Amino acid sequence: MFSAPGDGYSRFPQACFAGIKKTDKETDKEDELRKRMKKTGDSLIEEDRKPGYNPDDWGVCIKGNGGKEGMLERCDFRQARDLMMEHVGPVGMQKAPLSACAGRILARAVTAQEDVPPFDRSPYDGYAFRAKDVEAASLQDPVTLRIVDYIAAGDVPHTGITAGTAAHLMTGAPVPEGADAVLPFEKTRFTDEEVTISSPVKPGSNVVRAGEDIRKGMTLCGAGVRIDAGLAGTLAGQGIFEPYVYKKPLVGVISTGSEILEEGETPAPGRIYNSNRYALQTACELAGCRSIYIGTVIDETDTIAQAIASALKTCDAVILSGGVSVGDFDCTPAAMEKAGVEILAHGLALKPGMAGAYGIFDDRKSDPSGGQGDGAIPVFGLSGNPAACMTAFYAVVLPVLRKMMGFAPEDCIPAKLRVRLSGDYSRKNQSARLLRGKVDLTAVVQEMQPAAGQGNQMLSTLAGSNAFAEIPAGTTVQAGETVDAFLMGDI
Repeated sequence: MFSAPGDGYSRFPQACFAGIKKTDKETDKEDELRKRMKKTGDSLIEEDRKPGYNPDDWGVCIKGNGGKEGMLERCDFRQARDLMMEHVGPVGMQKAPLSACAGRILARAVTAQEDVPPFDRSPYDGYAFRAKDVEAASLQDPVTLRIVDYIAAGDVPHTGITAGTAAHLMTGAPVPEGADAVLPFEKTRFTDEEVTISSPVKPGSNVVRAGEDIRKGMTLCGAGVRIDAGLAGTLAGQGIFEPYVYKKPLVGVISTGSEILEEGETPAPGRIYNSNRYALQTACELAGCRSIYIGTVIDETDTIAQAIASALKTCDAVILSGGVSVGDFDCTPAAMEKAGVEILAHGLALKPGMAGAYGIFDDRKSDPSGGQGDGAIPVFGLSGNPAACMTAFYAVVLPVLRKMMGFAPEDCIPAKLRVRLSGDYSRKNQSARLLRGKVDLTAVVQEMQPAAGQGNQMLSTLAGSNAFAEIPAGTTVQAGETVDAFLMGDI
């Protein structure tokens, strides 16, 4: 399942190049790589570094013969998001009990099989009669009708209504043949045998006509819609108790890093608790996916590649955190390629969340019958810094997962809104920045309070936040200014 290394590495830290040993300080790394490229046929190109980048961090850019020409590098997060979305599709459909379908995504359009209501019905407890019989009624000259039937909800009329008669009926009961109006109890005077009406009533008053809510044959709902309370009730009203829904994608989560400390392990100097695992799994579950923790692996290319390969056997999507920056032991991108993942985008022009690798594993290329679901398996290599990790999740990963869940295309990408910031952001960045904060959706003008800390590792400020505000590269904003923003999920 692993692909052989050697053709198609680009801008990955030197320690991740299989077969290239670390050299002494006196040895020029570029000469070593040139020897390697001479043997493999790869070509050396100049690194287009930006100010502020350490040339030794990224080393030399190799563009191999393995199809890397189309890979996006340090691109806008929307480009990476859209490119990943092009390669994925829903993971399949299934019938599910309606009682277990809350929040699931409808996989087939639903057509009404019958009218709702299926008969003319009364919206009140009261009396049904002919409107023409009371057209001259007044306080001075009321009209008294003889009660000839009693109809409870769930019952059927026992006789029709003729001149001078009325039916006593309950809320939801069918309106008997011959009657064309209903009057609530409180607007009449009545005994067990008679009802007296003191004002005219128009034909059709207080009668809910058959099909007034839903007409037989009409499309109730298209595919790609989340089943909420209203849709669940509508489906039940049509007798649909096992709708077709899209399967929930299974997302495998992998943590990388020799410093990661798991639950139950003894704290030690240089070790940190694994917060990314829980943040990612919770975000996936809240989005409507299933998640499984594959495990924590050390910073070593082969070990990470084996974990990825294991996840690809059972998961519909894979998320890794850590090992995507520019250090000697940031080996996740190389491990992704070794596991057969085609990297589509490497790095984002975004703060936080710049470091990352985004790719696909498409076994359909070798298996004509198709892989899992309707598309390739997306593999996301996210930053190990918690806030950067979760920013990239909401900006890039979540829309891709929503498409795999079966959402309609227009509902995969969060809607843009304009918000007024209640605090300043005075730091200029070379890349666009997503400020996390909380939007007050009840205000006439939607106002966002930026979180107090915006650092890459400050996961605590994500708690309670519900949106990201986008600050364009090279700009600052003052309190009271309006900027583009998007919500983190369904709020």
